[in-house]
Amino acid sequence: MNFDYLDIATTHFERAPDGTLRVIVQEQKCGMRVEARAAFALSHPEEQIVLRDGADKEVGVLQTLAEVPQPAQNWLRDQLERRYFLPQITGIYNIIERFGSSVWDIETDRGRVVITTRQMHESVHEMGNGRYLLTDAEGNRYEIKDFAQLDEESRARFVGKY
Repeated sequence: MNFDYLDIATTHFERAPDGTLRVIVQEQKCGMRVEARAAFALSHPEEQIVLRDGADKEVGVLQTLAEVPQPAQNWLRDQLERRYFLPQITGIYNIIERFGSSVWDIETDRGRVVITTRQMHESVHEMGNGRYLLTDAEGNRYEIKDFAQLDEESRARFVGKY
């Protein structure tokens, strides 16, 4: 991939009166209603941050959020957290299969929830090192960050279905 990296020394971040983000690249361009997107959201969520304006045109790319001064770093991080909302599964109470789909009763870091997924092979993706990504029928994603950290009953329920 070839990225058009922004020079932080010549890039200015500000809040517009309507609360959206403006990015001004000195003597080059001004992006209005800028949104942040992570090029590698799962593997490197705070690196290679693509900034796109309200017309969905690329303003540029940040190598890492750490290089961005405050408060802009927090503004960008908030955008990324909303865009890539990913609750962590901390427990599995039950998985019931019904007519080619599965109903999961799970505990997440955001609370207990019941979700429906399509068939297991379509909905559960192993990311490696005991990490799994689960996508429900509505496209919401959930993560098991470390399978070994789940309690014994949760692991047994998952293995029994996966």
